[in-house]
Parts: sequence; structure tokens; C-alpha cells
Amino acid sequence: MHPGAYGDRPPWAGGEPGTHLAAPFEEAEGLLADILFGFRGMQRREFRQGVLETMGRSPSSKHFHLDVKEADTAREHVLEILRSIRCARDPRAVLGSLREALRDHDPYGGALPWLEVTVLALTAETGLPAGVLLRAITLLRTLDPAPGPHRLLLHVPPNAPGRHRIDERTTLPEVLTRLLDHFGGPDAGHALAFLDSLARDQDLLLRHPRLADLGALLSSLPVARPAPPEKAAARLIVQIRLEPETPEHIEAGRYHLRASCYRQPLAGGPIERLHDLVATDSLALEDLVAEGSARLAGWQTLVSELGRHKRSPVRIEFLLPRELLGHSAELWSPTLDGRRIGLLHPVVVRYLDRYINPWLQTEAWYDRWEHLFADTLDCEAVDRIGWPPLHPERVADLPGWLDGRPTVACLGLDTPYDELDPRVRAAVLDAVEIDGVPAMLWRRSPGAPTDVVDALRRDRPRSLAHLPEAVHRHRKVTRQAPAQDGVTLFWDDPNCLDPDQDAGFPGMV
Repeated sequence: MHPGAYGDRPPWAGGEPGTHLAAPFEEAEGLLADILFGFRGMQRREFRQGVLETMGRSPSSKHFHLDVKEADTAREHVLEILRSIRCARDPRAVLGSLREALRDHDPYGGALPWLEVTVLALTAETGLPAGVLLRAITLLRTLDPAPGPHRLLLHVPPNAPGRHRIDERTTLPEVLTRLLDHFGGPDAGHALAFLDSLARDQDLLLRHPRLADLGALLSSLPVARPAPPEKAAARLIVQIRLEPETPEHIEAGRYHLRASCYRQPLAGGPIERLHDLVATDSLALEDLVAEGSARLAGWQTLVSELGRHKRSPVRIEFLLPRELLGHSAELWSPTLDGRRIGLLHPVVVRYLDRYINPWLQTEAWYDRWEHLFADTLDCEAVDRIGWPPLHPERVADLPGWLDGRPTVACLGLDTPYDELDPRVRAAVLDAVEIDGVPAMLWRRSPGAPTDVVDALRRDRPRSLAHLPEAVHRHRKVTRQAPAQDGVTLFWDDPNCLDPDQDAGFPGMV
């Protein structure tokens, strides 16, 4: 037999060096086995042999594949591999070789991030006892479905090293790995703060009761748990999404209704998902207001959330496909007495295509949004609403008009969106998609929305940030006017995005 990774000792021999392994290695064998069977090919003998041969070529585990006994079943073989690693002369190095071999053989496997963080717990100084970290990993793996990246980001400390590398594609084990594996020596403070915040998340606790065990585990550590952060003043955001189920050119179209509610700091910024409304049936175009209102009225968790946020501002956002941007969203009436939602809360419409398509989420969109909130000193805020040329014969002038006005963030339309000439409507959508325009204002009858602009001017705002509230106030003041045709505010906040919204379940990616 070749000396292999064990020197001249077989892995089943007693004594030095194979039996003095620290307890965490033995504790981790069951966890490691479960993780390994998460790799797609692990049930196949040829996949396991390929991994072992790759390990055998590594300087850290030279000829390791020669030292692993054959076994009758896949599980026995995997356990034998793990026992052989534990008994190796340098088990940490051999475990690292296993990780590297699986990176080669299944680089996109969903189990790889869990293996990475488990290997880190066993082979590196993280600032946490290995046994505690392994038990935390075991508990986190029970969260099914796992919290989505957007939810996880809410719990990552803002000053954590490497936080900029955590984005909407980062999974739970990857977040934990990045918080533990950083320059500057072992310091688990940010990882502990993340785990503690996760364990205190009341909405996640309802879905995943095992998070209570994580909280108990953290409480057993000889360090004080960080105090829960105080909740900043926030608004409630309700996003109502209508997705087409029939081609755009079919007149009798049908739409699938979905909705979610969120918490957003009053100062703006990322949103935190609270609840979802899952509707399985579709709605006909002519029934959107009546049937959609009924679905909204039956959303009891939203009613409860509104009750808990009695003194908090609320904004209703309709995520609409391009053919529905002129929809009278504020006419939905979820109350028993039929009160229009636009009289109760600010209601805005958004562009669904940009919401769900990262290609359309351009830097220009973010830049113009920042200008929307910029304080004005040289003129009144309402004078920064741009009124572009919208005649069909001048439609080619719009790109140049916008290019010469990079700080214009809100366009005023003097024609209802649905009544725009098709060439003009296409140019307006181009302004949204290509030039990044985040806000527009139009009446649903011909004529500029000057009454809304005049109402806003009376308040002398320093920026256009309060347009939703100004339009809402205008709707309330003019609700008895016989010729009140309504005003639509297109308000597409790039910070108010939920990348997890397209998942099959809340939190799935």
C-alpha cells in the first residue's frame, strides 16, 4: 500500500496520528455527509472516484485516493472518505483539498457554499468556537426555503468588512463565510451580529421556528448578545403587481395579480419584505378594478399590518406592464364602503419591465432619481418638472432634449398616456428605459396637470420628493369636482426593488 496521506499508517490504525483529532471533526462528519450528498453527482461512484483522484493529485493530499477503502453503498463510501480525512496526518489540509476538488467537479452546485463555510469552521480561526459555529450551520441549513438575498442584506451590519461584495446573488452560507473570512485576524463580531439579527427576525421566526434554537445557542456564548437595533421611522410600501398572461395585442387580456408589502425608512433606501398576497387566478382586463379590489380587501395580513402602522405613512405602488401604464390604479377600492384607495393613501404607478429586468436598471435611472431629491436653490422645485416636445413630428427631438437636461427627473405630459400617438408613446418609454426617467405626471383628460403643479407650488417644497403626497392631497381636495378626471403619477423608485419577488416562494432564489 502506498504511504499516501497517512504516512505509513492505514487510516483504521489506532494511536498517533490518526486518533488525536479534535472533537469538532468528529461532530462534523454527519453534517459534512449531508452537505456532500447535496452535490448532484455524489450518488454516482464515478463522480466520487473523480473527486478522490483530483484530491490525490493535490500537494496537500498526495495519493489520498489510494488510502480510501471501497464501500458497497454511496453513503458508506462518503463516510469512509470523511473518516479517512479525519485520520489523515493533516486533516485540515486534506479537507481543504476536498473542497478544492468539488469546486472543480461541481463549481455551481448549491451545496458548495455550505461546504465552504463548514470547512472554514473546521480549518480556520474565526473567533467562534468550532462546535458552536457547526451547530449554527446545522440550524441554518434547516431553513427551507432559505431567506432570499434581499432579506439577508437587511441583517448584515452596515460596517461589516466586505459588505460591498454581498449582493442580490449572495446566498446565506456565502454571507456567513464572507463575514467570518476577512483580513485582520479572527473577529466574529459582525457574523454574530448578523446571526443575532436573523434569529430576532419575527417574520422569519413564524416561517422557521428553528431560528429560536439559533437564538438560544447565541445566548449560551460567554459574550453579551448585541441589543436589537432601534427601528427607524418607516413607511409601509404596498406593491401590487399585474403581469400579462396573454399577448399584448389581444384586446381581452388577462392579468395575474400578486402583491407584497414592505417597510422602507422614511429617508428612503432598501425595503424589507413583510408579507405576500398569493393569488392563483387571473383577472380579465375589464374586471381589474372590481376583482382586484376584492382580492386586496381579502388580504388579512395587510389589514393587520395597516393596523400596526396607524401613524406611519403608506404608499401604494402598482407595478404595471407597458400596455397598462395608463390604468386608473387609484380607483381600486378595498374598503367595505367602496372608498377609492387613491383618496386614502398616495398611489403611484411603476414600470414592471424595468422592475424585473436588470438590463433596464441603468446608472442613468439612479442618477436622475438623485436629482429628483436634490434641494433647489436657484429655482422652485416644481420648475424642475420638464415639459418635453410630444408632437409626433418632433418625436425625434426628445433624446436630444433629455440629453441636454441631465438633471431633469420628472416629465410632465399634456396628453393622457393612453392617448399619446404610438410614436410618442414609444419615445416616452425610451426616455424611461434608455434615459432613466424615474417620474412622470399626467392627467387622464387632455391638458397639462397644472392644478397639481400649482398645489405643489403653494407648499414651496425644496425638492420634488413629495410629489406622491402632493398628488394625493390634490385627489382629496378635488374629489367632489364634477369634472375631476384624475391624475396619474409615475414614480419609479430604484431603491424600492425586491429582487426576490420573482422567486417561487418568498425568499427563494
